[in-house]
Amino acid sequence: MLDLLRRKAQSPYLQATVLIIIVVFVFWGVGGNQSGARNAVATVNGEPITLQEFDRALQQRLDQYSSQFGGNLPKGFMEALDIKRQVVNELIQKSLLLQGGEEMGMYVSDMEIQNAIKDMTVFQNNGVFDVSRYKEVLKGSRLTPKKFEAGLRSDLLGTKAGQGITSFARVMPSETNDRFTFDNSELRIEYVTFKAADFKDQVSVSEEAVGAYFEKNKETYKTSPQIKVKFLSFLFENEKENLTIPASEIEGYYASHQEEFGQPEKRKARHILLRTTDQNKEARKKEIESIWTRAKSGEDFAALAREFSEDGSAAQGGDLGFFSRGQMVKPFEDAVFSMEKGGISDIVTTQFGFHIIQLDEIQPADIQSLALVRNSIEEKLKTQQAKNSAFEKANGAYEKIIFAGSLANYSEKFNATLSETDFFPQDSPPDGLGKDPSIIATAFSLKKGELSSLLDSTDGYTILFIEDVKDPEIPELATVREKVEKDFISDQAKNLAAATAKEALAAVRDGGDLFKTAQEKDMEVQVSDYFSRNKKQSGSLPGQLLDKAISLTADSPYPAEIFSSLNSFYVYRFKDFKEAPQDNQQERTAFESQLALEKNKQILDAWITHLMKKSKVGINEKYLQ
Repeated sequence: MLDLLRRKAQSPYLQATVLIIIVVFVFWGVGGNQSGARNAVATVNGEPITLQEFDRALQQRLDQYSSQFGGNLPKGFMEALDIKRQVVNELIQKSLLLQGGEEMGMYVSDMEIQNAIKDMTVFQNNGVFDVSRYKEVLKGSRLTPKKFEAGLRSDLLGTKAGQGITSFARVMPSETNDRFTFDNSELRIEYVTFKAADFKDQVSVSEEAVGAYFEKNKETYKTSPQIKVKFLSFLFENEKENLTIPASEIEGYYASHQEEFGQPEKRKARHILLRTTDQNKEARKKEIESIWTRAKSGEDFAALAREFSEDGSAAQGGDLGFFSRGQMVKPFEDAVFSMEKGGISDIVTTQFGFHIIQLDEIQPADIQSLALVRNSIEEKLKTQQAKNSAFEKANGAYEKIIFAGSLANYSEKFNATLSETDFFPQDSPPDGLGKDPSIIATAFSLKKGELSSLLDSTDGYTILFIEDVKDPEIPELATVREKVEKDFISDQAKNLAAATAKEALAAVRDGGDLFKTAQEKDMEVQVSDYFSRNKKQSGSLPGQLLDKAISLTADSPYPAEIFSSLNSFYVYRFKDFKEAPQDNQQERTAFESQLALEKNKQILDAWITHLMKKSKVGINEKYLQ
């Protein structure tokens, strides 16, 4: 939410330099909360970065990653990327940036804060800042104006500091030309691909070799953990079977949820606005009355709006487009929805000032009939009631299980039938238990003899009891012989492909001919498309191969070693070279902008490094564990 609120207040430049500093949501009161030092995750020249600030920034980062993985982060992801340290380092950099700006004498005035807030569309109604909406939005985000404005002040100061430092960046024309040529000059390579799959028929398979391979890699064939479960399910579908929804409920839902079944009435209007203050209301009232008289006498309303209106819609002749109820402030809305098409309103007063409104068009409501949507409403109400009923039953059963002391005691006391599974691995749950990944994951997180909490899923509610656990074990070779042999052949074929590719590279580096060498090994020489440092695309060749090949030249045409990707091995050499085209001005301009951003990044990097060296920065490592 805060990112949306602030978007207008942050310069495009600072957003471009986010490679260095990621502006953390609401970095409130840097240095202004000395009590935060007691639970500081880090301190920067004595100013604390509190645990609250760190937790907020960390949660934001995790939410961003989580959304990329469909809501669930892979196991160990956070630790592998050391995300906690990333976040605290970014907070330290932000603090250094703000302190550096203050040291340079930069500050953000109250007027700058006001103007930034007024420009934020989220606080506007019809393009005009609305104080009531401002307070409503902040309240919905659990913010006070004081806290929000303090955070905005920090962000604006950070923007100023970043712009101030990077204003020294300069890109000389000769530098642009050299870099453009370097990055956009193109080359092609000739290459031979040795695929492991092509060598499988050369692999010799014996019992001794397969057995040795299994002994060396037997941990790979360890069985998955398995569990045996007793459970109770309270499924929504079962609850729906005996439900009947009275006609009165269906009709009531239809009447109170019209917006679900079509378009509500919309109206298209234009207006003239004169803004008012407590001091100028009387004078402005006379002005608006004069304009109203001219509009009522038949003068062109759009022309009057362009001449007199003080709203952002003036350039469009006051046109506000189509809108429905609930989108305008109430006095304005009440006037519009009481008018006839083509009519001109009386003078309407809102918190913005005085309005004159002309109604241009009415788009009638288009709502589906009850007969068309009755079945869908009935199904929706049944689903809602089924969920409520299933929860009540599941919650009641869980309480009884706790009081009974165990699932078995509950089953005996209340004559409840328990479902039971055989042993199963996590990737093959039995049908009766359902396929919801969260339920299965919870089951495998419990130990033998443990009872789960009340688990909800898309199908209903479940209570699990882990009856038994079978730990992973290394199987006998005979039981996995087919898979081991298949893996052995693939592994040996990969080794043969790699060895053959190495021999081929050695031969051509010693003066041999690539085409002749390829022919001897029954391979085909292929030619890539042209590629450059800036455009690394060439058919199906791996990007990392092109990264290595880009440095080849006519004088040094071969790489030092083969390139491998998945189960393929590449021998390649320089073929030819093309100078960067100099006539594409659009591409060149875009490149200059990119180079300028790189320079900005380098300068900002260097400045923050300088600040870091002369600053006293401490990190409380216990919060990063």
